[in-house]
Amino acid sequence: MAQDLARLASYEFNIRSFHPEKTFGWSGFYFSGDDRGFSLQRSELGANPPVTSRVWHRFAFSTASGSITSSQTDSNTSGHGGRTESYDRPNVKPRHTHSHVLRSGTTETPTFAFRGHYGGENYLMPLAEEMKDLLGFTYVPTLDVGFQIWITVHRVEKHLDAVAYVTGDGFPNCEAFLVDPRGKAVFLGIHVRKGAPIWSLPANLNYPMIAGALRLKIDREGRFTGQLADEMDRHRSNQQNLSYQSIDGWNQRHLTSDPNRGHSMWLEDIPLIEGY
Repeated sequence: MAQDLARLASYEFNIRSFHPEKTFGWSGFYFSGDDRGFSLQRSELGANPPVTSRVWHRFAFSTASGSITSSQTDSNTSGHGGRTESYDRPNVKPRHTHSHVLRSGTTETPTFAFRGHYGGENYLMPLAEEMKDLLGFTYVPTLDVGFQIWITVHRVEKHLDAVAYVTGDGFPNCEAFLVDPRGKAVFLGIHVRKGAPIWSLPANLNYPMIAGALRLKIDREGRFTGQLADEMDRHRSNQQNLSYQSIDGWNQRHLTSDPNRGHSMWLEDIPLIEGY
């Protein structure tokens, strides 16, 4: 009798860098931020996107073909002192790299490994864009984020293991989430910024920002059924068995997490420059 295997479906990975305040404050020369908390809303370009990010990246991948089927990296508009930058010219757009998808395991339990990076610069800094046009590079430090993802589909038991490890400058905030075939999203992890742009971005310390390991129950179509287990928490608490919880509850805890945790905003947001 043939086994009842879960379908090898397609999923989408999203990762974004954002600043939760209206501006970066004095240490970021009052360039515009994103004025939001952690979010699972979809990144978009245009005049009034639901959420904005300094740099956002996403790619869709098929567990049936073992390939990345689409990818996009962009920045939402920046502002400073009445000037704006939309990053719509190829020369100033953020960029990404992907390694090839590596597939291993068996037909019943295939594993997929991804490695990638995105980076972008602030082209509202004086002469930054002119320098890039003339020389092909700029003096402005790059906002760097690297990621590694492992996905294992347990087609017989009907669950999906997702592991994410994200490193980078440590600044600004970062969030990563996975989306199933019908659009249900689940956080893989979040990061609250460390340091400040004037010293964090140029340092390129490859700082660990997100480390997450989840087991997600799936149905025959590869869709999330609404239950997950946190392998990282099981390991930290030295428990033998995984404990399941609702995806909605898990997401809500991340959505309501303080995006300024550990920061003294009264100090960071001193309004030294009027009108910014």
